[in-house]
Amino acid sequence: MLSNNSYNIVTQLSEKSQALELYDEFIEDAEDADSPECVELWQKMRVQDEALVEELKQHVEMLVQNDKF
Repeated sequence: MLSNNSYNIVTQLSEKSQALELYDEFIEDAEDADSPECVELWQKMRVQDEALVEELKQHVEMLVQNDKF
């Protein structure tokens, strides 16, 4: 059974990863709506979530290495 801490990290990793799959669609929709402000917003969020996914993956690796997963 996962600890609450491990569960929380894995859950956020899953949610952020799913969001990354949607950003291209959101950007395309914003482009279709001629909304450059929204395009910029979705692009910014994608970059931030990409960084967070990498950080969360590192935390999972750290927990596994320290037998805390």
